Amino acid sequence: MDTRQLKYFAAVCRLKSLSRAADHCNVAASALSHHIANLEAELAAQLFERKPRGMEPTAAGLRLMQHAQPILAAMDAAVEDVRDGQAEVSGEITIGMPYSVIKVIGAALMRTVLNDYPKVRLLLREALSGTTHASLRESALDLALIFNPPQEAHTEREPLLTEELFCIGAPSIIGHVPEPITFEEMARLPLMLLQSGVLARALVDRPGALARLEAAARIQLASVAATQAALIEGLGCTLAPKVLVPELLATGQLVARPVSDPRPIRTLYMVTNRDAPPTVVRERMAALTRHLVHDAIVEERWQAARSLIHNISS
Repeated sequence: MDTRQLKYFAAVCRLKSLSRAADHCNVAASALSHHIANLEAELAAQLFERKPRGMEPTAAGLRLMQHAQPILAAMDAAVEDVRDGQAEVSGEITIGMPYSVIKVIGAALMRTVLNDYPKVRLLLREALSGTTHASLRESALDLALIFNPPQEAHTEREPLLTEELFCIGAPSIIGHVPEPITFEEMARLPLMLLQSGVLARALVDRPGALARLEAAARIQLASVAATQAALIEGLGCTLAPKVLVPELLATGQLVARPVSDPRPIRTLYMVTNRDAPPTVVRERMAALTRHLVHDAIVEERWQAARSLIHNISS
């Protein structure tokens, strides 16, 4: 017995006519009769009496109808519940991401949630990638954007983009001409680095090269705001993406020089807990985030970034 047979049987039982039931189910009367015959053969019971004025359910047919009604009602309720859940997204979601990512897509993310998802409550948490990764492991986040997260069995990682980092500082410190500078040359400049903490690979994909800069840096910061203030005051230079201070680069107050030997590149991933049950709101916010990241790169608002997104369907 399958659900199609059960639906056909219930239609004949209610309408007491093979032809009317066939019209109701949008199927040929001969096919409907074939399904009823197969069902009777499977149950080894006659379900209907064929009378001149229609089909009358037998005692066996009435008993089967008692079982069929709640089964079919439950199936209809399941379909409606899933459809409603897809159509109207609701619930709470906490998303963590670094400041530079929020600077590019944060406003668009919040605007879209406010305009298109009136029943979604969003908590957007800013933190360095190392802190964000720790929060995800503790299940304090539903979704996280993290640079160079470690490969772990309990997390799902989806690459979104690669991003180049630059030596950024006042022209008086790093020069006016944006020519390439090596790691060794950077190490001889007054350096201020964001503290990489437990996730050193969040800054660059080659921690060994980063270690040379960290050893030379007299100041390490755990604050993006403090880093920006120090750059503006001309206290030193740093290794960072252009999207950290695009306005200051545009006015010439700061300069961004490419770095070589090696060229510092990092990858942004969307990360979730593998053990967390999927929810519609998380799926929709993940799809929205992909779109926003992709659009920012295409529209050249995410400087020195290359998209790794192959599927941006919602």
